[in-house]
Amino acid sequence: MLISMTGFGTGEATSATSTVTVEVRSVNHRFLDLAFKLPRAIQNRESDIKDLVRAKLARGRVSITINIESPVTGRAITINEHVLETYLTQLRAFAKKHGLDERLSLDTLMQLPEVVTAREMEPGEDEVWPLVEKSLNAALDACSRMRIEEGKALEKDLVQRMQLIDRTVTAIEKLSPEVAKKQVEALRKRVAQLAGDVPVSEDRLAAEIVMLSDKTDFTEEITRLRSHEAQFNRALKDGGEVSKRLTYILQEMHREASTIGAKASGSEVIQHVVVLKEETEKLREQVQNLE
Repeated sequence: MLISMTGFGTGEATSATSTVTVEVRSVNHRFLDLAFKLPRAIQNRESDIKDLVRAKLARGRVSITINIESPVTGRAITINEHVLETYLTQLRAFAKKHGLDERLSLDTLMQLPEVVTAREMEPGEDEVWPLVEKSLNAALDACSRMRIEEGKALEKDLVQRMQLIDRTVTAIEKLSPEVAKKQVEALRKRVAQLAGDVPVSEDRLAAEIVMLSDKTDFTEEITRLRSHEAQFNRALKDGGEVSKRLTYILQEMHREASTIGAKASGSEVIQHVVVLKEETEKLREQVQNLE
């Protein structure tokens, strides 16, 4: 089974006091690269969140957003007594020094900076962590399912493209004898034009033809291409983390296609070589999305 690195999943868990929602998004990356957007209540749990992700996803750039909502809304009010006492002491001293009325209203004191602080009431870490763990696992499972479905679609495309490559290699194989024949004929024609009335040694010409035949023979390249095709298809069947292996196989296939192109310069085979190179490049792009 092939697994794509592209996926998305959501999860939600609710208690009497809080609701936690999680979104997980993943795209292709050479390694497992994690990015979090966490509420303040669970920022100390980043290590635990990483462990949960690593248990389910092997590779990819994974972005995780966690939101915590509590139906118990309101603010916690705190009076800073130290600041208030400091204000009182200094204001009374100022009033006494200047002969002013020392009476101060509570309303006036409450308006002074930093006397009263208010913060939003939030659920505690121990209270919400079980909800986070449950919703995160659900989101990761949903993301994994999507990555598996994407992997199936990718596998179908890879198989079809490899079948096209196989047909192209077969076409090159059939044209190979004709390429050699035409190049030998072209050699004889050039020699005749250059030699004119001067006799040409048939032994020497035969030796040149043999060398030319070796240079235009695609047998080794075709054999290696067939071997690479078999390895590629076997890797697809085995599944798992195959991206790096498939990338290497396709690099070698592209190299063999380039060699055939150099040997078959000026012949009909070049059209098929272009197809080989295009398809191997498309395959290399596709396998980059696999684990």
